[in-house]
Amino acid sequence: MRTYRLVLGILAALLASGCATMDKSECRQADWQTIGIEDGAKGHPVSYIGNHRKACAEYGVQPDLASYQLGHQTGLTQFCTARNGFNQGRAGRKYNEVCPTELREQFVRGYNTGRELNLLNSEISHMRQDEQLKQTEMKELGERMQNIETVLVSGAISVKDRKTLLEQYKEMQPRMTTLESDIKELELALTRSQHEYDILDSSHSFY
Repeated sequence: MRTYRLVLGILAALLASGCATMDKSECRQADWQTIGIEDGAKGHPVSYIGNHRKACAEYGVQPDLASYQLGHQTGLTQFCTARNGFNQGRAGRKYNEVCPTELREQFVRGYNTGRELNLLNSEISHMRQDEQLKQTEMKELGERMQNIETVLVSGAISVKDRKTLLEQYKEMQPRMTTLESDIKELELALTRSQHEYDILDSSHSFY
């Protein structure tokens, strides 16, 4: 029981340290303006200071809100650029509406383009996965049909078994036709989506 409690204690400590944004040394030596700059540059909202307040409360340290806000505004000028908006959108990251009015338009313009590329890339990826699954199924189905044909041609089976195999073969044919049609449609859709992606990727100016 003692060992069990010790393990739980260690686990709790690890979890707590993993959630804390700052440790004892960082809290006591904190330059809150610099921390605000760093958080703003990462796109954290100004309310993110609440995480630092919680982390530092254990050590009797209270964040300097005014200094943090001043730094945070500076950090947002680094985050709220069109290029960074594009990078954030293309990576599929969520925008937390942190950019001030004067910087919002340029950030959102880049973000929307990056987000469109992200969605197109995701769509292309899903279609390729779907195509691969159908290709695999079609290959396996084709092998089964080929095996049936081989047995039927050999003539080394009874009339009853021959009838059963023929029925199985006929049941497989519609699925094979459907798979062939689906794969052709996917190939066309992939070509269109890839073309759309390439055009958008080559026409934006956010690099």
